[in-house]
Amino acid sequence: MQPSPSDNQPSSTNPTVYDRIGEVALTGFAESLYRRIESDPAIRSMFSADLSEGSDAVTDMREFLIQFFGGPAGYSTRKGHPRLRARHLRFTIGQAARDVWLSHALAALEEIAARHTIDAATVAEMRAYFAHASAFMINHSDESPPAR
Repeated sequence: MQPSPSDNQPSSTNPTVYDRIGEVALTGFAESLYRRIESDPAIRSMFSADLSEGSDAVTDMREFLIQFFGGPAGYSTRKGHPRLRARHLRFTIGQAARDVWLSHALAALEEIAARHTIDAATVAEMRAYFAHASAFMINHSDESPPAR
């Protein structure tokens, strides 16, 4: 059985992404991602009003990523099991919204990779996770109903 994107730990062996890049880089990713989302009308309405660096949204993303990529389990301690898909079911997420989110996530990843000199293998591992996890969140078809 394949692990789901909501599992607490990555499937890779030691050292973890967290071990390789640390909390500062993962924090930078969360902040960069939400800065990008904040100015994007295509998906902005799906997120909380406050996406600033100290917001709950950024804190949740930072703690989730730290935990998922092998760091301390602060997210689960504070919020319980991540239940990633269940927490996102209240939003209508189609392929288009997923693609916009993923484009912001990958741009934020490239930004922090350059800023923190993150190796290509780690970037590829993170890119694969974001692509897989975001596809897992799709819960609605973007297709219009057929015309009558």
